[in-house]
Amino acid sequence: MPHRKSAKLAPWQIWLLTLSGGALWLSGCGWLLLHYFGQAQGEFGPEMNPLEPWMMKFHGLVLIPALLGIGGMFVAHIPKGWTHPHQRIAGIALCALLGLLIISGYMLYYVGDEVLRPWTSIVHWSLGIGLPAVFVWHYINGLRARRRGRTR
Repeated sequence: MPHRKSAKLAPWQIWLLTLSGGALWLSGCGWLLLHYFGQAQGEFGPEMNPLEPWMMKFHGLVLIPALLGIGGMFVAHIPKGWTHPHQRIAGIALCALLGLLIISGYMLYYVGDEVLRPWTSIVHWSLGIGLPAVFVWHYINGLRARRRGRTR
């Protein structure tokens, strides 16, 4: 059950976002490692690792619950969290980063331009690698704020 008076997420939301976010990050890192370091030398030069397309398919699959979880944040967490100025910068940074990841992921899938695609890929995985740091910043700010609220 969501916490009606606070921005705190319900336990099921925490699990959904943690599991899908972790799976997204791990599958993205797995794809990155396979793509850049997992190629095998074939008869005609370097060949794609056979696990690379499967890693990308899994990445797309776990995106679905992640997007549902992110969308659910707009119902209570973000509006109620907006009233906490100490969290605003970290929350805006997290939302902006997630938005850029969603846009760049869309561009990778639907904008097949051979000039734009490599740059979009670098932007996408660079932001993705950094996402956990911004999430931890936002999370720790929230914990500190709750502790300060209890001591007053």
